[in-house]
Amino acid sequence: MPSFPPRFMDDIRARITLSDLIGRRIKLARAGREYKACCPFHKEKTPSFYVNDDKQFFHCFGCGAHGDVIGFTMRYDNISFLEAIERLAAEAGLQLPVFTPEDAAQAATQKSLYALMDTAATWFQEQLAFPKNRDALGYLTDRGLTRETLANFRLGFAPDDDRAVIRHLSDKGFTEPQMIDAGLIKRRDDTGAPYSFFRDRVMFPVMD
Repeated sequence: MPSFPPRFMDDIRARITLSDLIGRRIKLARAGREYKACCPFHKEKTPSFYVNDDKQFFHCFGCGAHGDVIGFTMRYDNISFLEAIERLAAEAGLQLPVFTPEDAAQAATQKSLYALMDTAATWFQEQLAFPKNRDALGYLTDRGLTRETLANFRLGFAPDDDRAVIRHLSDKGFTEPQMIDAGLIKRRDDTGAPYSFFRDRVMFPVMD
């Protein structure tokens, strides 16, 4: 998977208004400076899916789904990252960067650690929304944090399962060496078996 320049990714986000793109797929209603709708990623009767154009993200307070225009396109249209980039670049009137054979070879052997960390952060966010983890969510709300704050800072929860995040990231195509490089998993001294470094704790991702 090619690693696109940050400027190119920013240009896509700047040229495509998130609410316009999502509004072509589901019905949005104005809610102050945001838009709301019933989440397209899980069944619900009361809208808990919000779109914020100023901050360029969507968030569902029901299931924890979160992302930008690229993430929504991947998830809603069920396509790969590269397919989403190609589709959005064409819509934004942008030409895809040219990659050398060396770039392609490197991309074929290792996905971006930034992509791995973003995938992990989204997964931790989704865990916080599950009923079985309501104690963690209650801890945060009892401290005065609003649902909007949780979404803005992408707070999440790491369950007490030393293989859960490994299974999820493996399903997404990431390797255990990459997870180790990112600091998400460790290997046991006695057996060498991998285990999740973060367990049974609230997660605060560093965004910059």
